[in-house]
Amino acid sequence: MMSRLTALFTSIMVFVSKAAAQSELRMVEDAGEQWWYTMGLIVVSGIGFAIYFWKKSKRGAGEPENENRYASYYSDIVDDGSADVDAEKEIEWLRKLKQPNAKIPKLKFELKKLEKGRKKVKANLAEDKTAPIDTKTFQEKMRKLQYAQLPINSFTQLGNAKTYRQLPISDEPALLDAIDQANDESEEDDAVREIALRVLAAFKTQNSVEAVTQIALYDLSANLRSKAVATLTEFDHESVFEAILLACADPTREVRAAAARGLFRLSFDRAHAWKRIIEANDDYRTTHAARAAIESGFVEKSIERLTHDDGKVAYEAFALCSLLIKAGETKELFETLINHNDLRVKFALLHLFSVQKDERMLPELQKIVNLRSLSPEVMELARSTISAYRDVNALSK
Repeated sequence: MMSRLTALFTSIMVFVSKAAAQSELRMVEDAGEQWWYTMGLIVVSGIGFAIYFWKKSKRGAGEPENENRYASYYSDIVDDGSADVDAEKEIEWLRKLKQPNAKIPKLKFELKKLEKGRKKVKANLAEDKTAPIDTKTFQEKMRKLQYAQLPINSFTQLGNAKTYRQLPISDEPALLDAIDQANDESEEDDAVREIALRVLAAFKTQNSVEAVTQIALYDLSANLRSKAVATLTEFDHESVFEAILLACADPTREVRAAAARGLFRLSFDRAHAWKRIIEANDDYRTTHAARAAIESGFVEKSIERLTHDDGKVAYEAFALCSLLIKAGETKELFETLINHNDLRVKFALLHLFSVQKDERMLPELQKIVNLRSLSPEVMELARSTISAYRDVNALSK
């Protein structure tokens, strides 16, 4: 209906425009006749517009949209409550609005299917008990690959220690007098011995280092022993290393703390210092040095450093652990081999035992093979280490 009215209105407008054009052409010839045509066209156009708007208002009153109808329904109730309402039509209209969506059953089906899939996955994970084992195996393989790239694997022997330049010997009178006064047997006054220590600190010579070492290890005053250790640290020479190390086993906490700080402040290569003690072939010196390193906590830190990425740090730890094997003080090494959580540290210790083949280690290694708490990788490497010991013994015979 709307389209027909639009076409009618368009036709009228075309006709009017044509008529207007013709009237303009005939304006000069017949002005009176043009006036009557124009009025007729205006009347016809008015009638057309009236019909159009009447039809439109009729359609709007007879076919209201849902939203407008819903709004007018409540507005009528609020205004006066006198509007006539068709109860059956309104109920039917509400039923259409409340009609369930056709997609809801399909959505419920998909949700049930998804929930069923989740339960199936949970059941499979609960039954699959091999996942943790696979993860653990993967981690162990990664650790083995990381260990294979560490510098510790390149240490196949402990090289010789480098020689160092000896300090000169001085015969200065002031130095000689200070050496005499620093002895507590000849000088009982602590204040005098402390002054002598200050004089000794001014001379970086071989005889001054020996005098300060005597104070650091044997003086009756813990305060003077601590200051003597600090003086040796300031000398920062290879000849003071063993004295500072032995001070780590001092009965006084103050002295032990000063010695521990001194060891870490020394600038020379400590790996060669450990090797010099080994090469001395003095069981007494070796044993005391090993026990002092254990009591100072140096050994515990060095075991962890066996797997260090820096070759210099790892080699120093390797030299110290070799000193422990030389001295027979291997309790900490085997305890770490059994109880440590890092597989790489265990591999490093077994590599150490395979390089430093000491027959005294063989009984302890055989005990480890019988332990069930160790991983198969550690057990296999321990057996290989024992076989290396036996091969050496067979060749020596």
